[in-house]
Amino acid sequence: MEPDELTRRIEAALPGARATVRTFSGRDHFEAEVEAPQFEGKTRVEQHQMVYAAVGELLGAEVHALALRTRAPGEK
Repeated sequence: MEPDELTRRIEAALPGARATVRTFSGRDHFEAEVEAPQFEGKTRVEQHQMVYAAVGELLGAEVHALALRTRAPGEK
């Protein structure tokens, strides 16, 4: 799995999102920073659930670990 594929999936599932995905510790551990307007008013858990839904079938298969940092536009 390439980081670009995860980026594409996240951004397709969350129109207007900006995702940056990097790999670490091999080819199946990733970290992602995602900013999306859909996150406005959502808790961190809800934001992470939205990202997991975008890459769901890959988790546990091609993606062993996915560390997330999420925010709505304008949040720090």
